[in-house]
Amino acid sequence: MTIFTQFVWLAGILLEGVILIRAIYGKFLTKYYLFYLYIASVFLGSIFLYVVDIVIHARLGRLYWSVNFMTLSLGCGVIFEISRQVFAHRVTLDRVARWSMAITFGAIFFLVSVHAFLLPQWNPTTNSADLERDLRIAQAIVLMTILFLAGYYRIETGKNIKGMILGLGVYVGASILSLSLRLLVGPAFDTAWSMIQSSSYLAALSIWAVALWSYDPGPAPRPPISGGEYRTLAGRTQELLGSINDQLDGTPPR
Repeated sequence: MTIFTQFVWLAGILLEGVILIRAIYGKFLTKYYLFYLYIASVFLGSIFLYVVDIVIHARLGRLYWSVNFMTLSLGCGVIFEISRQVFAHRVTLDRVARWSMAITFGAIFFLVSVHAFLLPQWNPTTNSADLERDLRIAQAIVLMTILFLAGYYRIETGKNIKGMILGLGVYVGASILSLSLRLLVGPAFDTAWSMIQSSSYLAALSIWAVALWSYDPGPAPRPPISGGEYRTLAGRTQELLGSINDQLDGTPPR
């Protein structure tokens, strides 16, 4: 393990711990439970792999990909969390986002199953980079769908959700780029891939630590107009229209 890798690894564990402790101290751990479940899983997985690397370094590679796919699957929960919070008051849009998630991730896992059954030489362990890249692309597609719907319908979000989106976007974008280059260049790109992957995740953790330092649910949705307010508004509208009609009636013909 290089000094840079060790530094990023330990810094990531530290930031994950800070994020979790801050959420517990601020009593908003359950507000974004899917997000914090992902952070907790990566936190425990990172500690486990760090200990394994010290004790039995030879088995780190196989264990790394096993833990990585487990946390990658739980990372899909962050997408669900973002959709759940952004469309909390838009049930139809939340369903659209959830269907896009189900279709996209379902297609990926279907292709993996087809490859596993029809191609004996293919398995997730030896083709781990392909699978991770495809899952990251699926995450990017769903995240862009959520952003498009939120922007089109002008849905405002708070600092917490904006930070989740920005951090995840940085990490997913860098992962897709580095994994694509790794598959294109080959083993010669492994060192650069590892540095980009770990650095982008550390950047995402830094963004999340700042954005989720305190609970910010965002602007409250505009409440519907009550019956009394509607009658008042209608009365004012009628008065305004009557005043305009009076002015028009007093206008000399031309």
